[in-house]
Amino acid sequence: MTYASWMPRYRVMTDTPGKLDLFVVTMIDGRRAALQPIDEYDAALAKARAFVSDHKCQVKVLPMTGPEVRNLLGIRPPDKPEPIDPALRRQMLDRLRRIARDSDDDARRDAFDLLNDMGAMQP
Repeated sequence: MTYASWMPRYRVMTDTPGKLDLFVVTMIDGRRAALQPIDEYDAALAKARAFVSDHKCQVKVLPMTGPEVRNLLGIRPPDKPEPIDPALRRQMLDRLRRIARDSDDDARRDAFDLLNDMGAMQP
């Protein structure tokens, strides 16, 4: 059996961003062309559509989570993190506490998890 797509060969393909997606990756003929924050998804899609109209290529605009991007880029977190400068740690904790206090979505849960991982939560 053979597969013959009814879709044009050169086109833009994408999927709707999910709640956990943090990045949008644009691939041209299987090679990474751009990596942007997810809030630039619409702009990335518009650029991809404009690009494919002038070039014969396959373009994929892919929303991705943090772990997916780390896998794509081959980034492996260290087994043991390096010590953090005390001033930077205070700044990080202040921002995470602000998110935990002011948000009511998944960001709040993530902030609490990070605060717990950093040992900043009291039992």
